[in-house]
Amino acid sequence: MRKLAIALFFFFSILPPAVGADSCSDCHGNKAKMTGLGHPEFVFSAEDAARQTRMPGVLCADCHRGDPAAHDSKDAHKDILTVRAVRQRTFEAVTRTAMDTQDRQGWTVLEPRGDRRYTRLMPKRAHDGKVTENPGYRAIILHDKNPGTFAFNPVAAMDTCGKCHEDQVRGFLKTPMGGATGAHTQSQYTTWTGPSGPQSCGLWVGALSQPDQGKFGDANVQNFNAHSTMPVSEAAAFNLQRNCNLCHVGCLDCHLEVRKKDGNPVQGPHTFTASPSPLACYGGGRAFSCHAGPLERRRGDGYIRGEFTQAAPEGIDILNRRPDVHYEKKVTCVQCHAQKKDGRHADLMRSVDCGRCHRGAVEQHRKGPHRKVDCAACHTPLIGGYAFNFWTAAGMKGQENPLTRIQDYTTSAVPPVLVRNPEGIWIPVHVVPHTSGNVKAGEVKTSSRLIFRNRPDAAVDRLYRSGDAYAITGIAKEVDENDRDVMVWLNLDRVAHATGRARSCGSCHESTGQRVTVPFSGGSYKDVEDGEYVIVADDKGLRVTGFRGPRGGPAAKGLEPYRDKWDLRGDFALPAIKDREIFRRLEEQYRTGRFRH
Repeated sequence: MRKLAIALFFFFSILPPAVGADSCSDCHGNKAKMTGLGHPEFVFSAEDAARQTRMPGVLCADCHRGDPAAHDSKDAHKDILTVRAVRQRTFEAVTRTAMDTQDRQGWTVLEPRGDRRYTRLMPKRAHDGKVTENPGYRAIILHDKNPGTFAFNPVAAMDTCGKCHEDQVRGFLKTPMGGATGAHTQSQYTTWTGPSGPQSCGLWVGALSQPDQGKFGDANVQNFNAHSTMPVSEAAAFNLQRNCNLCHVGCLDCHLEVRKKDGNPVQGPHTFTASPSPLACYGGGRAFSCHAGPLERRRGDGYIRGEFTQAAPEGIDILNRRPDVHYEKKVTCVQCHAQKKDGRHADLMRSVDCGRCHRGAVEQHRKGPHRKVDCAACHTPLIGGYAFNFWTAAGMKGQENPLTRIQDYTTSAVPPVLVRNPEGIWIPVHVVPHTSGNVKAGEVKTSSRLIFRNRPDAAVDRLYRSGDAYAITGIAKEVDENDRDVMVWLNLDRVAHATGRARSCGSCHESTGQRVTVPFSGGSYKDVEDGEYVIVADDKGLRVTGFRGPRGGPAAKGLEPYRDKWDLRGDFALPAIKDREIFRRLEEQYRTGRFRH
């Protein structure tokens, strides 16, 4: 009897309380009425929402706004917040009711569909029972984003999520993810030659209005044009900025985990989760963005891998045979990249403490011969990602855009390069040759050393230490009538995934010089097609050399202005082995699985 009482108490405790009547429930909770209006897919009661959100007592208008007291559809839906799809060509963010009939019929409900996790929530096309991608749309944005800029809307977030989670929203607004002034790192890159240095993801050309970030200002456009020999139009700049804003998250991007109902009353389009899943960090199926897109291509590492893997075709298969051991064990991103103890919600640790789970190994490592080597330097043996980034003017005559990025070259599976960070620790980095066209030659200052993206090296304000770096290595003058003078530079982003069995001893110690052959494929810059180059890091410097074309032929003419300019002088040699006998003993321990860091 006691067990029955406990069970009944638990059952009734999870049921939502009765919700007061309003026009939202009157219509959307009435199946016959919604079917008569032609929208049976929008049958959804307040009780359904309460079960899925696990937020008893929350009304539709608390999250979606609108006017629940109005009984006219137009008045009830005024200023409503809802999901929108972003058109591929025009960057217009439209509601389902504004979509073409065919597109709307293929995207009747917000639920996971199709076999691609990175587009599973996006508009689809349905024909003869088959679901295919809809190429007319590039992403969807949830209702805490502005439909004009695609940026997070702090005002809407505070007016909705903030009603119950005020401290979390206020804390989030002080973090890099929340767009905090001074902490929002990407917004500090506004010119190629400025004190912050160049940035692989590009420049922040759309200054956002405050407090709702709903409009673009032209200050950053004017600043870019003052430092460029080809101006960028406001329209081109703002579309580029919209694309960037798709990667920068809001509350719902992390915590709304849309699921299929499958007969489960707590699952559906309003399912929330307190702890974001790795898939949420990879865009959640809203777009190929966040950590699934530019960040993964820049770093070349990848946590989930699978269809997210960014590499040349032959590299994809190799990398997918080397998954991250933590992902296989279902470790989520935020379990390692934990919340800082600073009161700022979603201010996560960039560097992780491996000792939380591997205390013994970390303690041995601190006393051993590799104490000046980062864990990932050994345990991230292979990466993919970008092979080149060309920031170039492209397009029809009269419509050239100096901020066009040609980023469609990917590497095969290659080892990362090891460099010393400012603390003297050897870390793994993905070295990618870059160019930026239409710079003013007199403003270009070549780097005498590797520059890490922290003060005092670079004028970047952030709340965390970055392991990323760059080096401006030269300038190619009068490349062509579009790009004119081109700044040549190397981007080095720290990598950490996929973590697994350590690389072999010989991969670091056969020579003090590192030599990584990088096969690459794809691409659309001039005549540059498939080929390869070699990254060399030794006592003479860090350089990209040995360019070849398809099937080992001569390098493309499009690379000719740059092929000897990706060259940074300095000492990048690995430490020499001091005692060969000790090395042979440790190598044998590695081969037999007895190595103790």
